[in-house]
Amino acid sequence: MADIDKEKVAARLRERAQEIETRRKQIGAGENDQRDAELADYDQHPADQGSETFEQELDETTLAILDAEAKDVAEAQKRLEEGTYGTCIDGGEEIPAERLEAIPEALRCIEHQRIYDGQLRARGGPLL
Repeated sequence: MADIDKEKVAARLRERAQEIETRRKQIGAGENDQRDAELADYDQHPADQGSETFEQELDETTLAILDAEAKDVAEAQKRLEEGTYGTCIDGGEEIPAERLEAIPEALRCIEHQRIYDGQLRARGGPLL
């Protein structure tokens, strides 16, 4: 991608990495607060336990998604340094500037991302 402002993209990727790390810390702080608030499980209503289980699973899923996003950001930073940023990793075509503006860590063009997501769904895997 010839017309990119490397410094602007690098700054946006750093900002994106910081957003992800901040979100991770918020989830971790919430888990610690929840554990500290409960002295014992035996005095809880089963519905409360179900709610806690749901919240815990939601946090674990969110952390898995954040891990995948962090990995993509790191890969995009690497590709920026190598001079291949903005090129689809699957087809080699240029990723539209609008997509990179919206998702600076995008590694695939929209069409190849659609195919990738469909293959994950077909295998029953997560959309990460």
